Amino acid sequence: MGHQRLNLDKSGLERGTRGKPDFPVAGGVHTADIAGYEGGRFECHFHPETELTLIESGEMYYQANDRVFLLREGDAVFVNANVMHAGWQKDDASCLYGPINFSTVMISGHEHSRIEEYYVKPLVEENRLPALVMRHDVPEDAELLASVHRLYQLRRERCEGYEMLFKAELCIFWHLLYGVAKRSAEAYTDRGAAAIKEAISYMEAHYCEKLSLAELSGTCGLSRSEFCRVFHRFTGRTPFTYLQHLRVRRSLPLLQDKSLSITEIAERTGFSGGSYYAEIFRRFMGISPLAYRKTL
Repeated sequence: MGHQRLNLDKSGLERGTRGKPDFPVAGGVHTADIAGYEGGRFECHFHPETELTLIESGEMYYQANDRVFLLREGDAVFVNANVMHAGWQKDDASCLYGPINFSTVMISGHEHSRIEEYYVKPLVEENRLPALVMRHDVPEDAELLASVHRLYQLRRERCEGYEMLFKAELCIFWHLLYGVAKRSAEAYTDRGAAAIKEAISYMEAHYCEKLSLAELSGTCGLSRSEFCRVFHRFTGRTPFTYLQHLRVRRSLPLLQDKSLSITEIAERTGFSGGSYYAEIFRRFMGISPLAYRKTL
């Protein structure tokens, strides 16, 4: 049973992915296993950094905005800044992968530079390339994947002066991305991403309260039926299922406090009672809350 969890704020923004101000790159050194996440899934989230993910073994489903891909060993995916993304197991199997987050300042150098205006903003702000999957068995993707592998090699070997080499390789990779975006006919439409971020933010702030579908759809200005369709497209879950899972996730830290009863934890996280909380907890976690508490 996995205990990994994303560190998300109340808007669904992931904390702690920024690296350091003097070198805004994080990840790429160690691998993660999708099976290590609770329920075999990392939830839909976003962050201001762009992200690269290389599949090192196994397979996993990966969603970027409203598109779902099956990624296999040797594939990679690029996700642009503030694009909602999630991942989950295929057939309950392990999948090892290594994400790298980086700020686009690594490309542009400084604000209002020619590189930022001509090559970074069109990709980040005009939504021309929300995500790009690179397949290991597609010849047209070979050059991009070769650059991805060099980036991972540099992050892991960290030879003297690797920061300069990493920045140089990142610029090469971005130039290739820019070519892909330039060949695309037009910018992708938003298709409701902003509305779903608004709804998730509201859920995060009010998950311990009784929430209705009308209330949730009203936060983002959609009808209830349209809200349900768009929410499922972007998160892979119904709004109610997402809310249930959110409440279960928020209950996990409370289970570490053994002075709290299961009923008290249920009440604090928006469940109508201890038995219903236990039923939903088992549905997502595979065991009871008490059994989970013993594993901590």
